[in-house]
Amino acid sequence: MAELSLSRAFAPFLKALPLSLRERRRMAGVATFSIGTPLAVTAAVAVGLVCAAIAKPLAPAWGLGAAILFTMGFGAAAGWRLRSSLDPIHFGASASPDEAGGHRPSLRHFDRSKPAWLSSWAWGLPLGHLRLSWRMIGTAVLLSLAAGLAAATSLVHHDAAPAALVGAAGGLLVFMLSARFHPLGSPVLRTAPIGFTRTWLRLLRLPLQLSVAFFVLPAGAALAAEPSAWAMPVASGLWLLILNGAYAVFAAYFMSAPFVAALSFFGAVAYTGYESLEYGRTVLFGFAALVLWLWHSAYRRYRHG
Repeated sequence: MAELSLSRAFAPFLKALPLSLRERRRMAGVATFSIGTPLAVTAAVAVGLVCAAIAKPLAPAWGLGAAILFTMGFGAAAGWRLRSSLDPIHFGASASPDEAGGHRPSLRHFDRSKPAWLSSWAWGLPLGHLRLSWRMIGTAVLLSLAAGLAAATSLVHHDAAPAALVGAAGGLLVFMLSARFHPLGSPVLRTAPIGFTRTWLRLLRLPLQLSVAFFVLPAGAALAAEPSAWAMPVASGLWLLILNGAYAVFAAYFMSAPFVAALSFFGAVAYTGYESLEYGRTVLFGFAALVLWLWHSAYRRYRHG
C-alpha cells in the first residue's frame, strides 16, 4: 500500500506542482493509512467471526487483538517505506545525495571511484541508495545458514574440507547473483573516453568484494578446524578468484542476459571438468582460450558496436 501511494504521490501529472519531498510523503502517508484503516477493521471482523464460529470465549476481544496486531505491523512497514523514499523528480546524478533524499548513499564508500556510481547504475539503484527486498533478504539468510552450517561441520569434525568447499561455492554464487554488466552496452559509456578494461573492472569490484566477504567466514572456520590443512582454504580462495574472473568475462559477453551467461559458464566448466578426466589438465588451456576469445569479442563490441 505504501509503494502504491508513493507511486501516485510522484505521478507525472503532479510533477509541475511545487510540492516538497516532505509534502509528498505526507500525501502518501494519508493515502496509505486511509486504505489501511478499513483493512484493519476487516481483519478484526474476520477474526471475531471465526472465533465466534468455533465458540471461542471473548470473540470480540480476539478480533480487537487481531486489529491491533495488524495495525502495528502495517504501520511499522508503511512508516519505514515512507521514510526511506527518495524524490525521483529532483533526485539525480547532479544533485547532492544528502540534499535530494535526506539520506547518505549506502554504497558511497564502495561505488564512488571513477566511473562513479557504475555499480549502482548496473543494479538500478538511485545514486548508491541500497533498496532491500524480500528476495535479497531471503537469499542472504539462506547463504548465511549454509555458511554457518559448513563452518560448524568443519569445527565439529576437525575437517577443513566442508567449510572450504562451501565458502568457494557460496562465494561464486554471491558473485554471480550480484554481477551485472549490461551498462557495457550503453552508448553513454561506449562514446565516453573510458576504456573497456577500466569499466569492466569497476563493474567487477563490488560483486568481488561481496564474494570475498562471504568466503572469509567459512575459510576462517576451515583454518581453525584443521590448521595443518591451510593449503585447502588458500587453494579454494584462489579458485574462487579464477572462477569469478572467468564468469565476469562470460557476463560481459552476454551483458544483458545474466541467465544465459550463467548457463554458458556452468556448461563450459562442466564440459572442461568432464574432458579433464580423460585428457588431463591440458583441457584447461582450451577453457582459457574460450575465456580470452569471449573477452576479445566483448572488447570489440564495446569499442566498435
